[in-house]
Amino acid sequence: MSNPASQMTLEALRSVPLFASLDDDSARDLRGLLSETMVPQNTRLFRQGDTGDAMYLIESGRVRISIRDEDKQDVTLAELAQGDFFGEMSIIDGRQRSADAKVIEDSKLAVLSREAFLTFVRKKPDVALEMLSA
Repeated sequence: MSNPASQMTLEALRSVPLFASLDDDSARDLRGLLSETMVPQNTRLFRQGDTGDAMYLIESGRVRISIRDEDKQDVTLAELAQGDFFGEMSIIDGRQRSADAKVIEDSKLAVLSREAFLTFVRKKPDVALEMLSA
């Protein structure tokens, strides 16, 4: 059901510090790897401790990032909306998620899987070095 996030601007992609150094061609290539998905309210995208396998850019809607404290209470770290992004470190290191992410208002998300990102950097190692030094 997902289709390429062709509507996303290259500026939106470059707002992610990791991608800020990309030239237009590389940014377009990367944008082509994004898949767009509609996610209904009250959907949990991932839990703290899950394997990090994608990053998300919010095209519309709202997402809450939270953790559980020692008393098992939910503590909101951030509420993200259009233009925000999260999970970008996981596409580099694949580590476990450090927080929960839940859609709190119907959202349109552009998703970049770790697999797609790794394919991208293998094809463009010079771009990868540039990104990591940024």
